[in-house]
Formats: sequence, C-alpha cells, structure tokens
Amino acid sequence: MLPARTQRKNAEIAAGNKKITEANETVTRTFKAGNEALNAKKYDEAIALYDEGINADPTHPGAPSLLTNKSIALRARGVDRFNAALRATDDAAKTSGLEVAKKDFKDSADAATKAIELLKAQTAPTDPAAMKSYEATKFFALAARAEAMRLFVSKVDPSQADAAVAAYQEYMAAETDAAKKSKAQVDLAQMLLDAGKADKAYAEFQRALTDNPDNVDALLGAGLSLFATGDKGKYQEAANLLQRFVDKAPDTHKFKADAKSTLEFLKTQENVKPQKTAPTPGRRRG
Repeated sequence: MLPARTQRKNAEIAAGNKKITEANETVTRTFKAGNEALNAKKYDEAIALYDEGINADPTHPGAPSLLTNKSIALRARGVDRFNAALRATDDAAKTSGLEVAKKDFKDSADAATKAIELLKAQTAPTDPAAMKSYEATKFFALAARAEAMRLFVSKVDPSQADAAVAAYQEYMAAETDAAKKSKAQVDLAQMLLDAGKADKAYAEFQRALTDNPDNVDALLGAGLSLFATGDKGKYQEAANLLQRFVDKAPDTHKFKADAKSTLEFLKTQENVKPQKTAPTPGRRRG
C-alpha cells in the first residue's frame, strides 16, 4: 500500500488532470456553440457561452479566442441596441437604450484588450504550425480591439482617443491587405473627427491621401476636419478638398449631398470658393 503522502499527491494530480480535461472540454464546446450563436445573431446566447468558457479557466490557451469573439458579439449587440434607441420615440426608452448600448461598446473594448494582454503574456510557440495559429489569433484580437475602440471613443468616451489610435496603429502594423489597411486608416481618422479632435483627424486623413490621393472618403474627411476646426484660415483648403470629393465621388455616396451643402455654406456665407489644386502625389509602391 502506498504511503499516505503519496496517495494524497496522486489524488491531487488526478484532480488537477480532471480539472484540465473538463476545462478543455468546456472551452471547446462553448467556443463552437458560441460561434454558431454569433453567426445566427443570437448575441445574448453567444456572450453567455463565451463567458462560460472563459470562467472555466480564465488562463486557458483558448481564452483569448473566447474573449475576442465575445468582443465581436458585444459590439454587434451594442450596434443593434444603439440603432434601436435612436429609433425610439419615448425619451426614457431612448436614454436607457443608449446607456446599455454604450456599456456593450465599453465591454467589447475591454474584452478585446484582455485577449491581447493574455496573448502577449503567453510564451510564443516555436513550432511553425502553432506559431501560425498564435499569430492568427493575435491578429483577430487586434482587429476586434481596433473596431471596438472606434465605437467606444465615438459613442462613449472621446477622452480615450489616444488609446484607440494606439490600438489602430498596432492592428494596421499587422494587417497585410492594402485595401483593409487603407480603410482602417480612414476609420481611425473618422473616429478622431467624431470625437471632436479635428486637427488630429485631418493629419490622419492626410496619411490616407498620401497613399491614395483619390480616396474619396479621405478627401471628404480631410475637408470636413478643416471645416470643423472653425479656423477660417483653413476654410480655403477645406473647400478645395470638398470640391475634389464632389468631383470624384459617385452620386450614390451617402455624404455627397452633405458635402455640397457645406461647400454652398462656404461660398455664400464665408465667400470661399474652391480652387483647382494638384493633389499630392501618392506613395510609390514597389
């Protein structure tokens, strides 16, 4: 018969192994079921399933993926709640609806941030296949955090704009798709404009125009950013950019009428008329 101390040790090992097995099973099950619920737009169910998996073992290697997808579900639910609140005719319902939506945006940003923290705390694998999986998981977390921070700053807390810029920059550094990186640059700039940081927004829109001088969304954003500063010394360049947007944007662009309206204001109220200017040459690509 084994000594009592050995028996206790073996029992502890067995219990630990059982706990690990159960956690693995829970994480795998809730990740799969949560994704099915997320794809079906059953956001409450998805969030509950992801939480079940996270709570089974908050330090599990699969926890970052659960947190990332929880962030996506929270963000999607927040958008639905936000839009529903805007449509509400009752003031109390509108106020309460906006508050729960804003909480979803904050929780979404927190979940994605936690996912990245956990990934950075992990020892990076040396096996090529495992490393590829690790990098993919990190990339999706970076993308989720950037989008969550955009909504959080735009709709909830503009004071977190610098943290959102850092999140976007880290995501864009990992993004290899040129079109997606360009869109992220414009989204970053628009977030700053929505947060009331017109000068910073203009600088970021200019970055997008450096890569592509004909980016209509960047032209629009840069022009509106200069107009939003309220600095009349910048109105001429604002008018020039807005006119380039109007000339290049399709008639179906949802903000074309707004741009024309702003141009008309500059012409009639500020006596500022657009001037033909040569666009800054785009960055050469090898």
